[in-house]
Amino acid sequence: MQYHAECIFPNLIHVVESEVDTAIKDYCLNKKLQDPTGVFLSNCGGWQSASETESIITDKLYELIQPIQQSFTKHLQVINSWININPTGSFNNKHFHPQCDLAGVYYVDVPENSGDLVFESPQAFHCFGELDSYTPEIKEAWGQHLERSITPMNGLLIVFPSYISHGVKVNQSKEDRISISFNIRVIG
Repeated sequence: MQYHAECIFPNLIHVVESEVDTAIKDYCLNKKLQDPTGVFLSNCGGWQSASETESIITDKLYELIQPIQQSFTKHLQVINSWININPTGSFNNKHFHPQCDLAGVYYVDVPENSGDLVFESPQAFHCFGELDSYTPEIKEAWGQHLERSITPMNGLLIVFPSYISHGVKVNQSKEDRISISFNIRVIG
């Protein structure tokens, strides 16, 4: 008797590690000073900017997604972005990003214990029993988890399918976590 397993419908998470440009951090902090109220979307206790159109942000995002772009036959177009500044005790509820193909986050300043990014499996509802019952070895080898977390670090860029529900755990550090979130459309 022979046995093998195949993964036929994986969800790709694209990860780019880079250095943080201090001008980006300064820009983010100044935006909050200019508009201390911000907007309220998925943030709980944190601050989010309105949609960003400044080239300092969009140029940086296009630079960072360049290695990801090489994996696609079509163009990745950043359609909007916004700044997140999450102080101690703040978090982001689980949500997804409609009306785009991919979503992403770029971590500008990330203190230790400032909140992991948590992804929920798109199959979590209808395949709960199956996913929950796999051995730890199968879960790890084949990515068969109900949830997966990524611990952010300065300069990390993560791009993922926009339909994947995700949230950010509570910032337990004594400092603000600064990130830039964005949406991408695959065009052409």
